[in-house]
Amino acid sequence: MKRVDLHIHSSYSDSDLSIKKIFLYAKKANLKAISITDHDTTQSFREATKLSEELNIEFIPGIEMGCEYKNEEVHILGYFVDEKSPNFRKALKQARELRKNRLIKMARKANLLGLKVDIDRLLEKVKNGVATRLHLAVYLFETEQIPSIKEGFRRYLSSSSPLYVGGVKFSVKEAITLIKEAGGIASLAHPHLLPHQEWIKEFTNWGLEALEIKYPTINSQKEKSLLKLATKFRLLPTGGSDSHGSFKDFTHIGGVEVPYLWLENLKDARTRYFLYKKNI
Repeated sequence: MKRVDLHIHSSYSDSDLSIKKIFLYAKKANLKAISITDHDTTQSFREATKLSEELNIEFIPGIEMGCEYKNEEVHILGYFVDEKSPNFRKALKQARELRKNRLIKMARKANLLGLKVDIDRLLEKVKNGVATRLHLAVYLFETEQIPSIKEGFRRYLSSSSPLYVGGVKFSVKEAITLIKEAGGIASLAHPHLLPHQEWIKEFTNWGLEALEIKYPTINSQKEKSLLKLATKFRLLPTGGSDSHGSFKDFTHIGGVEVPYLWLENLKDARTRYFLYKKNI
């Protein structure tokens, strides 16, 4: 069976994997196609497109947008997005700036708490990517102020911890709209983590088109339940590893069995949508 992985993160957001390493792992896993879905950034696209041609692995331009709905965190994946779409590009630029300011606030809180964070050195780690809590955790680990990255999150960076500053979040409706304006297909990431799955009906009313069915922590029973839900709301199935390199030890690239047919169905849906838009 030809397989794909449609949920992968790179060092442009909160993974330690370069784009080249991602493609090499994908090649080793014998994947036909991958989507790099970094948080609120499309910085991977140019390099990934080049490597796609060199290694003969199809690349699907992707994004993962952090959202909030009824005070709960929700993540929306976008596939086939055009990074040049004006509103999409503007929204991501604003999100990256807000993320950077958030990281600076957390670093200042760390210094007030007695930790030692050189903010300029910390921001160098972000480079052209998007700032995340992970950058601060890695900094504290590398400067030997915490015993492990996992402990850093537990002690300082989880939502109930002293350094935490609320994240940048779009509304679900806004994220779906931006993805569709950019020519993409919007999919709900890890839906099994939603506190109320009836929310999915509302999301479909806003243009959600797909549901992440295959995921490392979704068991076979839950997968069947989600497939029924996808059928009920006429959503296409997607899936991926949600790989973050060594920063998530429960998953790896190609670690879930996602058939290439599911990607073909996404392509068909996108083609039908463009034909519909052209004829109205």
